[in-house]
Amino acid sequence: MKTETIIKIPENVEVSLSDKHNNDVNYNQSNQELIYAIKGPLGSTSINFKKLDKNGIASIRFDQSKREIIIRSLDSKYNGLYKKLLENKFIGVSRGFCVYLEIVGVGYRASLDTSLLSNDTLLLKLGYSHDVQYKVPKGVRVFLQSPSEICIFGVDLNQVTQVAHSIRAIRPPSVYKGKGIRLSTEKIRTKAGK
Repeated sequence: MKTETIIKIPENVEVSLSDKHNNDVNYNQSNQELIYAIKGPLGSTSINFKKLDKNGIASIRFDQSKREIIIRSLDSKYNGLYKKLLENKFIGVSRGFCVYLEIVGVGYRASLDTSLLSNDTLLLKLGYSHDVQYKVPKGVRVFLQSPSEICIFGVDLNQVTQVAHSIRAIRPPSVYKGKGIRLSTEKIRTKAGK
């Protein structure tokens, strides 16, 4: 028995299908890529359903007149997954996503080097013998609220969280003193010293 989920498209978001031949595409019948381009006030992004569903379990229908996307599949888990992915894309192009990092430690700090024309470079002083440079990828902006607080902003939630975790991996929090880079919502359990 097929389950159906209807996703309403927000008013400030435009969705277009790259496959112009057929608005009701079933993966079993089509070998083409199924990519939705999503545009909003903050930018644009895309989602490739063919890459997510290689076995062709779901079918997706885009109704432009009613401004909704209808997902049908044999398993309701796929409906929830696709609904959450699309809602995250809608939120991203209309409001964006922020992840906050904290730098804890004496002398540990961050600064932005905007002298390069292509992208911002984050300079980190983390107790190493040299300063660490992290090049911020396209589609992500980095803001410093203070030398010890970093705000990462972007349209794509996956990209924002990936950048945050790669910055955190440069100097993860120490298990004994808690010094290093951590997420602002992260709780660090420290071990007792010997």
